Amino acid sequence: MKKLDAIDYALLWELTTDCRKSDRQIAKALKISQPTVTRRRAKIEEFIDGYTSIPKFARIGFEIVVFTFFKSKTKYEKPEEREKSTARTVDWLMRQPNVIFAICGQGMGWDGICISFHKSYSDFARFARRHESELSELISESQSFIADISPETVLKPFHFKYLAKVE
Repeated sequence: MKKLDAIDYALLWELTTDCRKSDRQIAKALKISQPTVTRRRAKIEEFIDGYTSIPKFARIGFEIVVFTFFKSKTKYEKPEEREKSTARTVDWLMRQPNVIFAICGQGMGWDGICISFHKSYSDFARFARRHESELSELISESQSFIADISPETVLKPFHFKYLAKVE
């Protein structure tokens, strides 16, 4: 696997801050040549999962973000059964367009978390009922933290550009 050097990281953070910047603009900001930026951009593509915009969710009709914590019933199953259960859960999550991220982990008594956006509380309630009915044999318990995403409640907007300042 290739390793990134300081210039590669600087380029990656420039793109993370604003992926619409041209190679010429990035070259100027990093004080390197535009051909170097173009060549290095091709090199770091394997470290980039995708280029995307981050919408102002409230302005496009979403009212809430929900963090759903869950406990798996399959934790102590045999590996082959656990793999089948995990594949079924992944399939279900991938079919939910409002789910933007889901991951297994541990802490506070939970095995995983799912982050989803919803246009209304009723939209979320329908999602939660589907979640409970379609995954009930795989999930023993779930709880949700629901937050209004109107601008007056957001303390720090969601964005990856902040990572560019991490040392």
